[in-house]
Amino acid sequence: MKKTFLEFLTSKSITQEVFDAYDAEKKAGLYNEYNAELKSFIDTLEKNVDGKANKDELEKAVNELKSIQMEQMNTLNKSIEAMGIKIIALNEADKKKRGEESDSLKEGLSKNIENLKSLKNSKSGEFSFTVKAVGDMLISTNVSGGNVPVEQRIPGLNTIASRQVRLMDLVSTGSASSNLISWVYQANKDGAAGGTDEGALKNQIDFDLVVASQEVVKRTAFIKVSTEMLDDIDFIETEIRNELMRELLKDVENTAYEGNGTAPAMNGVYTTATAFAAGTFALTVDNANEVDVLVVAANQIKIAEHGTPTAILMHPSDVTKLKLVKVTTTDKRYVERLALIGGSLSMDGIPIVETTLVTAGTFLIGVFPLATLYTKNNVRIEIGLDDRDFVKNMRTILAEFRGAMVVKNNDRTAFVKGTFSTAKAALETT
Repeated sequence: MKKTFLEFLTSKSITQEVFDAYDAEKKAGLYNEYNAELKSFIDTLEKNVDGKANKDELEKAVNELKSIQMEQMNTLNKSIEAMGIKIIALNEADKKKRGEESDSLKEGLSKNIENLKSLKNSKSGEFSFTVKAVGDMLISTNVSGGNVPVEQRIPGLNTIASRQVRLMDLVSTGSASSNLISWVYQANKDGAAGGTDEGALKNQIDFDLVVASQEVVKRTAFIKVSTEMLDDIDFIETEIRNELMRELLKDVENTAYEGNGTAPAMNGVYTTATAFAAGTFALTVDNANEVDVLVVAANQIKIAEHGTPTAILMHPSDVTKLKLVKVTTTDKRYVERLALIGGSLSMDGIPIVETTLVTAGTFLIGVFPLATLYTKNNVRIEIGLDDRDFVKNMRTILAEFRGAMVVKNNDRTAFVKGTFSTAKAALETT
C-alpha cells in the first residue's frame, strides 16, 4: 500500500512545519527518497496488472508521482528564491566582515547557477563546490609550482681555486718544427792557453762536440659534454675551454718543472738542475738559516760563470718562513738583505717567486732564460665527435699541447736545487 508524502514524513517523525524550515538540499533529499519508494511501488503494480482494481491503483500512483514532482518543483523554487535573498543580504550586510570568503561563495553560486536550476527537475538533485577560507598569505603556504620571487642568479661560474702558472713567465720560449729538438754542446775540454818561451812548444787546446736531443711530447685533456648542456647553459662552452686551458697549462708547467725526461714527460728544469753544494762554506756558518742557503746557492751559480740568478722558486709557506727569519736568536731584527717592495720579495735583488709548484721545504734558484720551452703549434682546443658521440648527442672538447723543455748540458750548472734542511745542516758549524 502506497503512502502519501505527508505519511512518508510522519514515518520519519518529521512534521510539515519542520519540513518547511529545511533548506533546498535537505528537502530535495527527502523528496528523492519518497520518489524512489513511489517509483518502486509503481514498478511493482506495472508488473502485476491483472484487474481493474490494480489498474485504478496504478493510475492513482502515477498521478500521485506527478503531483509530488510538481509540489517538489514549487517547494524548491521557493527555497532557492529564499536562498538568493539570503545571499544578497549576506553580501550587503556582512561583506566587510567576511571579505574574500563571501566573494568566493558568491562566485561559486554564480558558476553553479545551472546546477541550482537543475534542482527543480532533478530526482537526485545533488552538487557541490568549494569555498576557500580567508587566511594570512605566506610564501611558505600560498606559493606553489615554482619560485616566487625568482632567485637572483650571479652570471658565470664560480671556479675552484687553481695554481697560477709562473714558470712560463721565467723561461725562454721557442718553436718546434720537428718531433725532436737537438743541440750540440762542448765537452771534454783539454789544455789551456798560456805563455810560451822562445823556441818552446805552444799551448794546445781541444774539446769534443756532442749531440744531445730532447723528444717533443704530447700533453692532453678533454671533457665530454651533451649537446643539450651546450645549448641550454649559455656560458658552459667558454667555461669548459677555460678549464681545459687552465688544467693543461698546469700539467705542462708541472712536467716542465720536474718531469723525468721519459716521454710523454718533459725533462724538467728541477730534474736537470745541479744539486746544492756548500763548497768552501761547509760547516762555517753559525746558526745557518734559509737566507744563508740561498746566498750560498747563488754564489754556486756565479762561480760556475753564469752570472747573477734571475729568480728563486719557493713554496709560499717557505717564503713566509723566510720573512720571519731574524738575524740571531738574540737579535730580533729581520734579515736586511731581504727586501719587500710592492708585495714582491727579493734577496740581494733576486726576485723570489711563490708557487705551490715547488714542494714545501725545497727550492730552485737559477738563470731561467737559459731554459727554453719549445712548443709545436702551441695549445690547441678542438670540439668534435668521438666514438658514439653522434648517436648519444655528446660532444668532445679536447685540449692538446706538444713541446719540449730544453736546458742544454752546459747550462745546467746555472740552476741549483736543494732541500733547506739538508743545505742548512751542510753549512752549520760543528
